[in-house]
Amino acid sequence: LKDLGREKGWCPYFLARHVINHAKVLVYNYQYMLDPKVAGMVSRELEAESIVVFDEAHNIDNVCIEALSVAMDQQALEQSEASVKELGNRVREMKRKDQERLNREYQQLVSGLSAGGMLNGGSDQSLAHPALPADVLAEAVPGNIRKAE
Repeated sequence: LKDLGREKGWCPYFLARHVINHAKVLVYNYQYMLDPKVAGMVSRELEAESIVVFDEAHNIDNVCIEALSVAMDQQALEQSEASVKELGNRVREMKRKDQERLNREYQQLVSGLSAGGMLNGGSDQSLAHPALPADVLAEAVPGNIRKAE
C-alpha cells in the first residue's frame, strides 16, 4: 500500500481504509471495532456478515468498559442538572401554549358547528361538553393531541 500510494500519489492510510471493503481477511487492533469513537470512522464499512477473530483479547473487557465510560466532575453534573431543568421548563411552556391553542381551535369549531345549525341549538347542553362523547374522543383522538403534547 505504501509503494502503491507513493506511485499513484495517494495517502496509504486512506487507501487502506478504502480497500477494507474488498478484503477477505482483515487483521487489526480490536479497539478499532469496539471503541465507538474509532469504529464509526474505521469499521463502519465492514460487512454485517463479517467474521471477526480477536487475538490477544484478554483485556477486551477493560477496553469495552473504558470505551463506554464517561468521567464527569461535579461542575458538569450541576450544569447538566440545570440544563435538564431548563428543558423541562421549556417543554411545560410549550405544552401550555399548545393547550391554549388547542382550546381556542376547539371553541372555534364548536362555535362554527353551532352557527351552522349542526348542534342542537346554542343553549343546548351539548355546547357545555365536547362535541364528541368521551368514549369516542378517547378512542379516536390520540392522547398526545387530547393532552396537547
